[in-house]
Amino acid sequence: MTTSDARSLHQLVLSVDLDEWFHSRRWVDGQQAVCVPDTAAFLRKFHGSERPTGELVEPTRHVLGLLRARRLTITFFVLGQVARWYPDLVKEIQDHGHEVASHGLFHVDMSVLGPQVFEDQLLEAADLLQRLTGAAPVGYRAPNLVYEPWATAVLERAGFVYDASVCASRPIGGKYRGWTNAPTVPYHPSYADVAARGDARLVELPLPSFPVLRIAAGSGIVMRIFGFNWSYHALRHALRRGNTSFYFHPWELGARPKPLGHRLKNEIFLRHTGAWMSRSVETIVERFSSRIIPARASAEALLAREAAPAGAAVTGAPESDVAIGDRAPGLSID
Repeated sequence: MTTSDARSLHQLVLSVDLDEWFHSRRWVDGQQAVCVPDTAAFLRKFHGSERPTGELVEPTRHVLGLLRARRLTITFFVLGQVARWYPDLVKEIQDHGHEVASHGLFHVDMSVLGPQVFEDQLLEAADLLQRLTGAAPVGYRAPNLVYEPWATAVLERAGFVYDASVCASRPIGGKYRGWTNAPTVPYHPSYADVAARGDARLVELPLPSFPVLRIAAGSGIVMRIFGFNWSYHALRHALRRGNTSFYFHPWELGARPKPLGHRLKNEIFLRHTGAWMSRSVETIVERFSSRIIPARASAEALLAREAAPAGAAVTGAPESDVAIGDRAPGLSID
């Protein structure tokens, strides 16, 4: 196989974080001080109700329609709290053939939770998703992409096969510390450092950064702030080396949220929401449609290559070839 042939096989893991715009308050006003934020009080203040008003549904269905038109399946990392509010939407996502993975129970940094509370909430969220979809999630992404070394063993004990939280970026806003030189292709992390290769069973699916500068480029947030070409060129560059990832939030495609927190931070954080972001996501889907896969498929591909005899060519990893549950048992929840 030539180098150009190998590059043509590299694929883009496209995923969605299914959470609400107000779950990202950490970016705007730093409100991430308690294990379970008082979302009800926040919603009463901004919506006059203790539940969201449903603004997440329409943009999520727009995404589902966009993917259906291209016959694509991707991964939705669903926040447990959102699954409680919109159980029918979660079922709708699965009915469209997409992978439903876990984004935790509440949108809280795991460093705030600590190992035991994190594990308790991880299992509760997994139980909820399994009851809604009939299948235990095998993938996880940390809220705010904040990840502690102890989480790898916790995820493995809970039956998770892959994580998708690491971004090979210089630190930004208190995030990505120590991740500048993280691998940029799927790998097994160290139990002591998720941004370093090691002996963990867990597969890490990293997000890319802009070449040379090593600044985050694999999310809707940074695409809105730095512009479409920032992420587009970073993805093209990353695909020359191996599978890479890009994710966004449905709320980014909807109406601009109400102002929150510091005015300047709010302007920067909410830059290019709405129609601009919708067009940008549609362009990403169009230009990379032949390469787009769910996160689970990328993890399975790595496991298949590792399981193949020396010298054998492995171009994909269908579930019938590599049962992902053989690597790490799924949750058994009655």
